[in-house]
Order: sequence, then structure tokens, then C-alpha cells
Amino acid sequence: MSAYLQMGHDTENLVGEADLEEFQGLILSPVNREPDKLRENVLVFRTRGDYDIILDPQLYFPRGQRENLIQQPYFPDGFDTADFSVAAGWANVVNDLAIFAEELGVDAVASPVIMPRRWADEFYDICVDTSCMLTQAFDSGRVLTTCLVSLSDLEDGSVGGNRVRQIASILTRYETGGYYVVVETGIEPRRELADAGGLAKLLLLISLLEQHAPVTVAYSSSDMILYKAAGATNCSTSKFFNLRRFTTSRFDEPPTGGGGQLPYWFEHNLLAFIREADIRRLQRDGYGHIVGGMHSGSRSGLRVLDSLDNSPGEAWLGKSWRQYLSWFGKTEQEVSIEGLPAVREWLISAERLWQELDNNEVLFDEPRNDGGWIRPWRQAMRDFNRF
Repeated sequence: MSAYLQMGHDTENLVGEADLEEFQGLILSPVNREPDKLRENVLVFRTRGDYDIILDPQLYFPRGQRENLIQQPYFPDGFDTADFSVAAGWANVVNDLAIFAEELGVDAVASPVIMPRRWADEFYDICVDTSCMLTQAFDSGRVLTTCLVSLSDLEDGSVGGNRVRQIASILTRYETGGYYVVVETGIEPRRELADAGGLAKLLLLISLLEQHAPVTVAYSSSDMILYKAAGATNCSTSKFFNLRRFTTSRFDEPPTGGGGQLPYWFEHNLLAFIREADIRRLQRDGYGHIVGGMHSGSRSGLRVLDSLDNSPGEAWLGKSWRQYLSWFGKTEQEVSIEGLPAVREWLISAERLWQELDNNEVLFDEPRNDGGWIRPWRQAMRDFNRF
């Protein structure tokens, strides 16, 4: 049970850093790196620790923002006209992907999928078929069955999670080295999920898949605590939460070298990303004790607070990445041990704090940063338990 670092723009220097020791896995990003750079990365990463390295082919939106995808050896010239609605259409891609994975020397490779026109059973059949084909072609490591799912498809009004059970039945037809769950939400990056019904069904799917093979949930953020409570073996995140979740708009954003990021502090007591002005506001209004809850106050977190206090005006974006990642890795381990009861208590406590702040008109800079996702998360956990 480990945290995985989802490689994004300019993340190589974070691998093996102090206070990020809980990250035991790395997920390569062909979108961000040319083939030669990926080869170089794997060699360097092997010198920094005993990491489980996964290759995600990232073919979800091949007709959209491609960046470096088109240079990858498994990306065929005829990708735009190929028929990927049948398993045979994947044959060349799968073979070339297996060869490239062998060449890189990765420990595991996720099966290739693309965003379907409709979320039908036939799509999930193809997910399984391509995984089986890749298993036959790649024999030097694990093959993970990529489960690309949509919250809207999971939350289809079926009683008792019947749609989820139907999907899980298809995905578990054959043995696999694991499941690589990627969630399409329709929500823009940098926003917390607040669809209680869809989240409850997603937690059920994770739980059902875990009964067959280890589940790794990709592109997660603070919602990691829900997936771990549902039994996910691993969860991955990026250095910052613009890559925290797979979504259509993730690939609609212009490639501006990281997305024009701003520094945020992740506060465990509120289960929220907050700005520097919000930290100051909490301290000024008598709520300074909220800042630095549990693993938010790790060594990386203390460095941020020290910088804000003693070097005002100094840029702290890099420190904010490390503070969030440190929280993520340590909290992932915490949930692995403590499980669902701990998550339930965190949610109850966070909701009470948000209510107290609202009652006293302690309002954060960003209007939508009001803890409005906490109640849906609690509802999702309750409904998941009922399932």
C-alpha cells in the first residue's frame, strides 16, 4: 500500500527527496516527455530508490492535445483513422507499447484506452481485451487493466449500484496484475468533486475490483482519503493538484509549462487547499490553531510556515508542492492503517470547522473555497457503506 507520484511537468527533482519517502511508486507521463527523456528518467529514478515504475500510455484523448504523445513509438501514423471499437484495432498499438515498456525497463504498464463516444458495456469489454493482449505481449512485468470510468455513467440511477456491479463483472472476467482506475468527471481541474452519488458508486467499484486484484487510483488529490477508505491499494497524485484528476478539460488547457500555478497550502483540518492570505486570516482571527493539522505540519509544512513568517514576499510555490505531497504520502499510509473510521472522523471535524468559520464570517479569498465538498464526501461514504 503506497503513494505514487504522477509525473507531470518538471517533477524529476522531486523523486527521492527527503520528507517524500512514503512515495514508493512513479507513473511516467509520455504526454510531458519525449521517448529519450523517458529512457533517461527511468535510469535516474532507479538510482534514487526502489520505486515501482508504471508506464501509462496516456492515449485517452489522442485527437486532442497530444504534446509529446505523437513521438512515442507506440503512437501509430494511422491513429486518427483506426477503429478502436474492436480489439483487433489495438493490435499494433499493444505490441509496440509492450516493446517500448520492455525497453524502458518499467515494472508495470497500464493497458491503452481512449475516451469512448458512449459508456456502453462494449467499451469495458475492449478495456479487458486490450489488457489481455498486452499481458500476452509484455512478460517482464505486470500489466494493469486500465479502468477508464465516468462518474455520470456510474451514477445512472440504478438501484443498489447495479450499474457498478455490471461494470465490475466485465472488468474482472480475467486475471490481471492490477487495476488502474482513471476517472472522467467533467469538472475542471483544481476543484474538489462534490457529486455524492457518483462518488459513492466509484467507491463501490474500487471495493469490488480490489476483491480481484490491487487497485491504483490515478490522478487523485485530497479525495484520496475516500478511495483509500474504500480499499484502494495505491493512489497517485501530482506535485500539484492541477493533475489530480483525469478530466476532459485537463487536456483542453494550453501547454504553458505547468499551467500558471499559484502556491497553496493544504490544510488537513479543513481538507482544503488555501492561499497565503487565508493562512494570515486564520491567524489574525483567532484560528491559527487550525493551521498545520496532522501531516499538514510535516517538515515540509514547517518550512513553508517558517518562510512565510521570516521571509515575507518570498516565492514559495516549490515549497507548496512539497508540503502537499508530504501530506499526501503520509496520510495515504495513515488511512492504510486506520481505514474508514479515521476518514469519517476527519470529515466530521472538517465540516464542523467550516461551519464555525462561516458563522464567524471568516471568509477565504476564493468564493468556492468554502468546504462545500465535505458534506457530499460524507454522504458518499454513508451510501458506500450501505452498498
